[in-house]
Amino acid sequence: MKRLFTDKDAAELVNIAVELANTIATDNKGLSPVAICCITHQPDVMAVPTASRRMDGAKSLSAVTALHKAFTVLAYEADSIKHANKIKSGSWSEADMLMRQNTTPMFCPWDGGIMVMNQKGKLLCALAAAGRSSEGDRRLMVLAAHKMGYKTNFDKNGEPLE
Repeated sequence: MKRLFTDKDAAELVNIAVELANTIATDNKGLSPVAICCITHQPDVMAVPTASRRMDGAKSLSAVTALHKAFTVLAYEADSIKHANKIKSGSWSEADMLMRQNTTPMFCPWDGGIMVMNQKGKLLCALAAAGRSSEGDRRLMVLAAHKMGYKTNFDKNGEPLE
């Protein structure tokens, strides 16, 4: 029988991310507190956090942003950097953005949400952070996933794999 990704696994992943956030600077904001959201990959709970945490000092809005980043990862089954890069490259216009946000209010096109997979590449959950720079949020989530032995689409420094 295959082992499922459980609520306990999600809580452990979030706790590891908090531990790392307290000890590792992932951008020029230093050890800034973050909010973290983990949503298990299950169609019936796509917008319901499995585990989430707002560190002391993190803005309340960061908790909402982390939730929206995680939702976006699951809705598109893609890391949120995919959408951030479309904006950065100009392949998405302001009208494209407004259309997506109007049709799916939880859509968040900012970097900082990642797909967490088992070693065979099966999507287990979305993990997202908010509170540092978007790149710093992503790097922190990648570090947490890798520390727990999960696979991501990023290298050990949190940079996209080619």
